[in-house]
Amino acid sequence: MLILLFTLLEEEQQDLVKKIYKDYHAFFMNISRNITGSQTMAEDAVSEAYLRIIKNIKKISDLPRHDLRPFCVVIVKNCSMDILRRNERYVYGAEEQLQLESTGQSEPEQEMLNSEEKLAVSKLLSVLSDEEKEFVSLKYAYGMKYKEIAVIFDISEETARKRNQRIIDKLRKSYMEDKDGSGF
Repeated sequence: MLILLFTLLEEEQQDLVKKIYKDYHAFFMNISRNITGSQTMAEDAVSEAYLRIIKNIKKISDLPRHDLRPFCVVIVKNCSMDILRRNERYVYGAEEQLQLESTGQSEPEQEMLNSEEKLAVSKLLSVLSDEEKEFVSLKYAYGMKYKEIAVIFDISEETARKRNQRIIDKLRKSYMEDKDGSGF
């Protein structure tokens, strides 16, 4: 399907898709793997993202150069979330099963540890607004630069830096209050 759609593009558009693939494929895979927790699902999500990129190539080719990566990251993120929703009853493949076994812990024990960590992080992040959570996700989960985040939020790079510091301060204050109250 990808190849068929790719051949229908104009040469200029094909070059842009090739450049996106060359420059960002590994980055897209990391983002998707972090979201889905699975190499297999990440590959599916990134493939689906390329389909969406090709379908929207006219819009993408009109974007300013600095908006290209953030726009594509949002597509990859959405595709990864879609794959997760469709695969709620995912059966571990051989690769994922080996990773579980190599940790030396059984799946239920690992799930318990992961759920406790997720609960602590979730509790900490609950003090943030949805926009602040998105900011944290882009910065720390996806490793985006302030400049790229600034484009997504339509703010200056300096404002993005200051916003990050305010969010960190807010999380630190919440953590310290909960720690003193034995919440963590």
